[in-house]
Amino acid sequence: MKPHILAAVLGLLGLTACTQLQPELPPDHAVDFVAEVKPLLESRCLECHHRRYVCAGLNLETKALAMKGGRSGPVIIPGAPHQSLLYKVLLLGHENPVAMPPTPEGVEREQQKLLHDWILQGAPWPEKVRLVPPQDWKTNRS
Repeated sequence: MKPHILAAVLGLLGLTACTQLQPELPPDHAVDFVAEVKPLLESRCLECHHRRYVCAGLNLETKALAMKGGRSGPVIIPGAPHQSLLYKVLLLGHENPVAMPPTPEGVEREQQKLLHDWILQGAPWPEKVRLVPPQDWKTNRS
């Protein structure tokens, strides 16, 4: 295994170990998937994780595909944000090769908390709701 990939994996394991020591606090409010989570995932994740460009084997367009996960396995563990790769990669610094999104600015703390709370609440996702990649917004925005 290459040194930078090994370091990234060890970093994720360390992050998991540290966060398991902290008790989960109840979310401030019930997260609305369509109004809050869907726009966040579409704007920050779907550019690379959709049907035409399935980066790391992960397609987040539908609930079934998102729950299936990618090459690293499931990325959403309902009820367990600190075990969910979708949440954990947001907490990594940009210098980490597996940090997401792969932009220097990352995701704001409020958005991180939103995803944390959504996953903690069981990651509810209405069955018929499909995410739309930014590349398709002009022609197919739902």
